[in-house]
Amino acid sequence: MVKGMMTNGSPGQTASLHERAMAASLHLTDSLGKVPSLAQVVEMIDVPKASIDPVFAEGRDLLIAAIERSLTILIADCTSAVVKVDPDDPVAQFTAIGEAYLDWASRHPVQFRLMADTRRLDYRTVPQLRRYVDSLNQLMARLLLRARQQGRLHPREDVEMLVLSSRCFAMGVASMILDGRLDGRSAGADGLSAGKRLMRDFVLRMARSSKP
Repeated sequence: MVKGMMTNGSPGQTASLHERAMAASLHLTDSLGKVPSLAQVVEMIDVPKASIDPVFAEGRDLLIAAIERSLTILIADCTSAVVKVDPDDPVAQFTAIGEAYLDWASRHPVQFRLMADTRRLDYRTVPQLRRYVDSLNQLMARLLLRARQQGRLHPREDVEMLVLSSRCFAMGVASMILDGRLDGRSAGADGLSAGKRLMRDFVLRMARSSKP
């Protein structure tokens, strides 16, 4: 196993204490199906409970910090993907966000599942997590508004609904990638490559079908 803090929630041995604690929190949440207590986390990484308490009051705080760290990566990746695409092509930029999201979900499967399933931790009730989702939604909406202004979408197209539809599609594709259900489905391609192809096809069909 690679040492250090694993993005999939496996705690390594050379990472900092807090990194190991956050990784353990993710691992335990995924395996137990519920937010672990601090006692469970420190037992897993074999450190005194007092070494964690000053920073994190309870297990939920630790899990939120772990997810937030991953979401900062998601936003950075999506922003980077957008600026690499033709600035005059908002549809291509929108597609780039979708592909970056699939990359992120593939590298951060535990965090993706926690954000997708609000039964263990509802990000909508956690301001420091929700702001990242809202930021990404706003970026997607801005790109679709530009596409509408360019005539790439119907002038009365419901941009908010398109953003929601796109999010639902992306989450579904990401789930299928992680479950291995897309492996070999597209000319023998791996699941992530197949998922990205589906994402490109979805956005192109969405733009084409909503033209006047």
